[in-house]
Amino acid sequence: MKEVKIITFIAIIMLSLGCITVEDNISHSPPNEKVEVYIQVEEKSAIFEFSSFQVEIGNKTISELNKPVFVGYVQKKGNETEIIFVANVKATDWYGKKITSKKLIALKLPAGERALVTLELYYEDETLMIKVNPYKSGIIGKTIPEEIFMSPEEALVERIQEIYGKIPPKIFDEMQRNREIREKFLEEYTNTGNITYLRSYRDSFYVIRVFGEMAKWKEFSDLDVKAFNVTLKANNEYYSLHPSPQRDFSVVIFSKDTPYYSPIRIEGSLNISLPFLYYKGRGLSYYPVSALHWAEIYFQRGIYEKALRILNDLHGFVYYGEYNGEEYALFLNYFHFENSSIPWVSGYAQGMGAGLYAKAYQLTGKKEYLKTAKLLLNSFDLPLDMNGVVANTKYGAWYLEYNYNSNELVLNGHIIALQGLYYYWEVTKEEKAWKLFQEGVESTKKGLQLFDTGSWSKYSNIHGDASEFYHRLHIRLLKWLYNVTNDEYFLHYAEKWNNYLIYRGLPPEELK
Repeated sequence: MKEVKIITFIAIIMLSLGCITVEDNISHSPPNEKVEVYIQVEEKSAIFEFSSFQVEIGNKTISELNKPVFVGYVQKKGNETEIIFVANVKATDWYGKKITSKKLIALKLPAGERALVTLELYYEDETLMIKVNPYKSGIIGKTIPEEIFMSPEEALVERIQEIYGKIPPKIFDEMQRNREIREKFLEEYTNTGNITYLRSYRDSFYVIRVFGEMAKWKEFSDLDVKAFNVTLKANNEYYSLHPSPQRDFSVVIFSKDTPYYSPIRIEGSLNISLPFLYYKGRGLSYYPVSALHWAEIYFQRGIYEKALRILNDLHGFVYYGEYNGEEYALFLNYFHFENSSIPWVSGYAQGMGAGLYAKAYQLTGKKEYLKTAKLLLNSFDLPLDMNGVVANTKYGAWYLEYNYNSNELVLNGHIIALQGLYYYWEVTKEEKAWKLFQEGVESTKKGLQLFDTGSWSKYSNIHGDASEFYHRLHIRLLKWLYNVTNDEYFLHYAEKWNNYLIYRGLPPEELK
């Protein structure tokens, strides 16, 4: 972990830069006593709510994402670099609303010649806030890679060349195609002022930006390149035909098969069964959770061919690792969600994936399915700082739907992980799976009151009322827990929450 100390002040109100001084010429001071300071705004959290933003630091303005901007110098103090400045944010959301925020930033870094401070914008109690990302703030060339100054395309090219020696022609062509698509959207926005074109420009560029930002900070694996390639192709096929969906969230498919009627279907050269999710500001990304949800629906309906196709397509995007001499497998998510870094992992996918690949083995007898199921099960042994999904809470082991936030306990994701563990155990009778299942059942039982408001259920411990969709899902999941455990406690809550529907004049769930 990089050493970054956020320091607290009995503040003297600063009108502009605090300890940072903007100078065009520093010849009057010994160069080795000065530290160049660069600041960037990270693509994360609240930034997706804005059509435009400006972060003003003294007389310098930052209006691009993940691009370090030189703002001035600070004086070295022994072995430390102390940086203090005021950040003023002016932003406009996609509906034209103006938002502002201001914060005094103060931190200490190790001594060096050039320093980077990465700022993140986020919402807290509906108020726009600013904070420093300590993991992406430090001394350039020491704790921060020199690649930080590269553009997303440059960083991607360098990482891919490290693997293949050159950019494969198909990837090169898709990158060029993406450039043409987004430039067209930007031209349309410039000519018309229509915000839909600006949103489409941002969305269509997201895949380059997010994988380019990854490339600045880490080496790429074959899996990273494969994930980038299919995500880029999906975005290109969609955005060559349409602007961004008008809804903040949509599902896009590139095959004929779907268990739902609502997805947007794109006919093109990308013939893949995996659903792609559109989130405002983030374009299209494949999502293992949704893919596994669809596969489970097909299993339940007895449409095994379609379920197996999804599992086969998803199998090509599995990450393999080793921990304490034990192999494991992960489904990685390559898009920002809430306050996540990239990539992140979902306990929903890890548990349900283990169960469905075990079912695929039971159906076909193919041992590669069982091997994948076993490796997904092994991921429950990983610590959180290695992309694990198990949080040790006061209620017991909780299987995180979003492993980047161990403080958020999501009820449906935890129980669905339990379903997958149970499916795995049904096929293998493996003690490890049974133990994980039992531990999760106990933590559900101990923590269930946390999700009961007295008139409705909560999505998670830190969110308010669940939507009607998730409230009904909670009822069905609790009924399932009762069916497999015979524990009346779960039936009691299923019936109680079902009554909440009746009290609101809504049709109840069938619990027989």
